[in-house]
Amino acid sequence: MKRVAVFGLGRFGDSVARTLHDEGVEVLAVDRDRHLVDKLKDHVSVAVSFDATDRENLERFEIGHMDAVVVGIGDHFEASVMVTLLCKELGVPHIICKALTPDQAKALLKIGADQVVQPEHQMGRWLAENMLRDSVVNMVELPEGYSLARIRVRESWCGRTLAELRMLSDARLNLIQVHRRPQTTTGEPKRIPLPSGNFKLLEGDVLDVIGENGILSTYEFVNH
Repeated sequence: MKRVAVFGLGRFGDSVARTLHDEGVEVLAVDRDRHLVDKLKDHVSVAVSFDATDRENLERFEIGHMDAVVVGIGDHFEASVMVTLLCKELGVPHIICKALTPDQAKALLKIGADQVVQPEHQMGRWLAENMLRDSVVNMVELPEGYSLARIRVRESWCGRTLAELRMLSDARLNLIQVHRRPQTTTGEPKRIPLPSGNFKLLEGDVLDVIGENGILSTYEFVNH
């Protein structure tokens, strides 16, 4: 069985740790925030709270014997650099890091990371390509606990504007585009990308949205 340590248990690290564990990988999940550790402890092999920039802590948990580590401390770049350097010194064979910017990615690769991911950049590019292809089907998982989904307009939304519904803020959904069925039997379906607040929803509209998985699970998905 492979052994992987995940440092940083925000949305990105949490998602990585859970997925690896579900696939049978032995996962050590680490964060200084005890709340994040407690939230994950029943979903990985071991979840602990300690300062990963302290070499003694890494040695105590035998990080050097891991098959790989994932450094997901993207919001604290100095800590990410330190953990990467220490893991390299301890002989970890494969180090994957999260970066927020291209400059951070270059720096992490230079000091020893074997792979760097930029979730927001990659998600944005992927989303744009899928919008152009109009190929979203039902629900597609994205990094850090989010998904792109195609949902059906609820009856209570029909005839109301986005501003009236406050759907973006209250439901915490990011609306990407609206699919509107043709007005005649010979007409073509219409796509409205990034509609404004005064856009009025109609019966039969289908929405492409991005949101947290837990919130999206309450909506009716559409294969379209």
